Amino acid sequence: MIQIQVWADFECPYSYFQTIVLEKMQENYQDRVEIVWRAFELSPVEGNISPSQSYLSNFEGAKLEPIVADEKLKLLRPKFLTYTWLAQESVYFANSQGLSLKLARALFDAFFLNGLDISNEEVVMQIASQSGMNGQLLRQALDNGELTKHVMADEQEFKIYGFQGLPAMLIGEKDFSPKSFMPINGFKTFDELSAIIRSLNV
Repeated sequence: MIQIQVWADFECPYSYFQTIVLEKMQENYQDRVEIVWRAFELSPVEGNISPSQSYLSNFEGAKLEPIVADEKLKLLRPKFLTYTWLAQESVYFANSQGLSLKLARALFDAFFLNGLDISNEEVVMQIASQSGMNGQLLRQALDNGELTKHVMADEQEFKIYGFQGLPAMLIGEKDFSPKSFMPINGFKTFDELSAIIRSLNV
């Protein structure tokens, strides 16, 4: 089985696109590919801040990607950037229930299509529940602090691998040494990612 570990941020449009592609990979390869969510927050902030000009320029460039038209995504220009740590911890926890991509997609939709505040606990918990998560188990996991340790470790590993931006992926055979995994930086289309998977003889 091939494992794809993906680092992504909920305010990064290219991370959103990569999540959509990974959903399609999961549909097409099913039990031959496992997707594992890894966390990285591009712009950790307290409260809400206005997007920088560089962020907005990046967002406008992302809107030109073919996947936007193909998926009929009606992207809203973000009015604010916020603290996404709660969302990251929740999706990390969803790995254990096989729901990480479903929850990640729902959180991306909430931010980019509906303009919701995904730093708000009530919003995140509602989205998690709608995605099939057990809200009580998620709240317990969030409260005991273990998820925070895992997310911090993910961010440290991102730096160790020397990734320069998001999304970023490690692709290789599950249960093999991480050193054998192929590092991939930047958004990859379904065709590009499929070619990489085929090169690994899946």
